[in-house]
Amino acid sequence: MRKIVVIGAGYVGLVTGACFAQKGNFVIIVEKDENKVKSLLNGIVPFYEPGLNQLVTKSIRENNIIFVNNIFQAIKQNPQVIFSCVGTPSLPDGSADLSAVWTVSREVGKLIDDYILFINKSTVPVGTAKKVKKIIKEELDLRGLSFDFDVASNPEFLKEGDALNDFLMPDRVVIGVESKKAEQILSDLYKPFLKNQDQLLFMNSESAELTKYASNSMLATRISFMNQLALFADKVGADIEQVKLGMAKDKRIGVSFLNAGIGYGGSCFPKDVKALIHMGKEHNHNMSLIKSVDVVNDNQRDWFVNQIFNYYKDEISKKTIGIWGLAFKPETDDIRCAPSIDVIENLLCEDAKVVVYDPVASENIKKIFKDTVVFVNRALDVLRESDCLVILTEWKEFLKHKPNDFKILKDKVVFDGRNCFKPIDMKNNGIKYFTVGRNSVCEFSNDFCIGFKSGFDNKKLKKIN
Repeated sequence: MRKIVVIGAGYVGLVTGACFAQKGNFVIIVEKDENKVKSLLNGIVPFYEPGLNQLVTKSIRENNIIFVNNIFQAIKQNPQVIFSCVGTPSLPDGSADLSAVWTVSREVGKLIDDYILFINKSTVPVGTAKKVKKIIKEELDLRGLSFDFDVASNPEFLKEGDALNDFLMPDRVVIGVESKKAEQILSDLYKPFLKNQDQLLFMNSESAELTKYASNSMLATRISFMNQLALFADKVGADIEQVKLGMAKDKRIGVSFLNAGIGYGGSCFPKDVKALIHMGKEHNHNMSLIKSVDVVNDNQRDWFVNQIFNYYKDEISKKTIGIWGLAFKPETDDIRCAPSIDVIENLLCEDAKVVVYDPVASENIKKIFKDTVVFVNRALDVLRESDCLVILTEWKEFLKHKPNDFKILKDKVVFDGRNCFKPIDMKNNGIKYFTVGRNSVCEFSNDFCIGFKSGFDNKKLKKIN
């Protein structure tokens, strides 16, 4: 059993702490927000992640996790390992805000008096580990101390909605280290999670830091590629779903992240893509491909909202628009950079009435839009109260609905940003069904098809992300 300090009880910190505790380690989580700690001690995780609530509660009950509100109290426990899991949000220029990383590094340097392995678990730009080591060394010098310590980079690869499986059964663990001692400690720490040693990848810290950005940017690239291709498919009469299947049979390509839709959101892809672009600028290297990925994602949201505006034209202010799905993806309540925010904002700007439902994310959206949006408790209530439906998150409970259910909608129109249903089934039930890259399958009317094939008079949409 090792004593492990985890700094930050956010998404990454709680998952990291709970999973290490589950393997018998003693975990000290540092969290300054006393209300958050109080909730956690009462068995309430402040965000939605399947299974995490039970795992944290179990670890607290078995005394494998404790919470303290400052790093000093954590260091008093004499840990050998510290995981820094603080936030690194985007600044206006797209760069990562590392103020919390620097603060933690200085605090650690002011408090340690023996060997420690300090690990950046947060997503941080290339070169951060070296800067952290320099900061800790500066603090030790000011105290007149000199002893060995290590700084490592161990980026997280956690999918929201499946984070516990990703941590407990990882496909790989990427670690940037400089010493054999740090390598051995981390090898021992992760051994219980691995099926074979090949899953543990040791490299220098710069490579580990870049691997995180490269991985997320590659996945974002696949999404933007398919979305751009989907709009072209509508113009030429192709079905993007069939195109995807044709591509996915190639083992070099595979099926993951090839679904056309309204675009990516969340806490990682938008932030990491922008940060990689900014890193390129800092090093006088034009990240032209990644810039295009970012632009395509923004344009995809504009294109989708314009389908609604161009269908209703001047009548939009008289319509009640129903929305299924507010989270940026299923199995999470995370609305960071969620398409729903842009869609709702632009519908409200056109004086449309908006009725929304999401299984877990409604409270988070309510903090933004308050009483300007109508919140209901069931997906069926949205259908009953709306002229048309907009689908923005592919929750499983939505997929259970049948085409006949949408006849409740006054206008019998569905704008599907996630391609949840078969166009031919919707057509056969009298539903006008706008998709992403599958619109030529139905050919509802000549006007409808001409609109998609020739392009719309798109308006520049308001963005609040």
